[in-house]
Amino acid sequence: MAVLCFDCHRDTQIRGGFDRKIDAAQIELYKKDWLDRVVARRDKAHGPRSSDYLATAEKRLVRFMQMKENSEEHRYTFEAEYPQIDTGDLSSDDETNECISAFITNALQRYREDSVKSSAEKIEMKALHPATSWDHLHISHEVTLFTERLLSIIFRLERYYAMAVHPTTNTYTLNFRLHPSLKLELQDIFDDATDYLDVISQYCITDLHKQQPMRFHDPAERHEQLKVRQDEWILSGAAPNASNYRNLALVKCGLKVFFDEYQVGSYAEGRYEVFIPAHSLTPILNKSIKDLLI
Repeated sequence: MAVLCFDCHRDTQIRGGFDRKIDAAQIELYKKDWLDRVVARRDKAHGPRSSDYLATAEKRLVRFMQMKENSEEHRYTFEAEYPQIDTGDLSSDDETNECISAFITNALQRYREDSVKSSAEKIEMKALHPATSWDHLHISHEVTLFTERLLSIIFRLERYYAMAVHPTTNTYTLNFRLHPSLKLELQDIFDDATDYLDVISQYCITDLHKQQPMRFHDPAERHEQLKVRQDEWILSGAAPNASNYRNLALVKCGLKVFFDEYQVGSYAEGRYEVFIPAHSLTPILNKSIKDLLI
């Protein structure tokens, strides 16, 4: 059970579509964040209740922030939830949190600019299609790894432009090494002296071909077709190019690679995810990351 104020309780009753507010998973995260903060304050004032009390916390807290903006004049809505960390290392935490916040702020600024440009068109549209004359962007997130030295976050951007045929969904990932803070790029995660792009590309291409038939109307038929000829969309979208692997996240025992709609398949197929286990990555990982991840 979780205690909610009247405003938050009302938000839990709004379900479905782009107007959805707080769901059960978010409530659990907010509750855990609040309990962690209570424990931190109590321990600071009175000391831990026992020598092993909350040893797993290790002064690693995640606070969940929100940013919202609505414009009746330009007919758009923006909602974002994002994390801010507290490990007790003020300098490192500030740099990491600033990078996370900057992503959200930049997303809002670009989205606002696009929405303002199309406001005249939306106003004309309002008379004929009131419900569809709004733009909407919702950003959610998942913290996939938060250890003493590593942090990985997946952001999911659900966007709808007024009168579009369907919404679009995009993925954006942030990976950090902590203490001191460093935003990790591909060349920081992998060993430049290896053919790491070829390795992860081949793994993903093989895995995507295994996944794809289950997203077709007749999986058995598609499976047989792929035995004869591999899918060109997958071969292109998962080719060993750095641009194809900009969305990957460190997770326990490996990493996940994300392929958004239209990168390796149609909109109807949705986003694909490929998990690459740590033992397959060992030869190509940067040593500093390997020591922290494996």
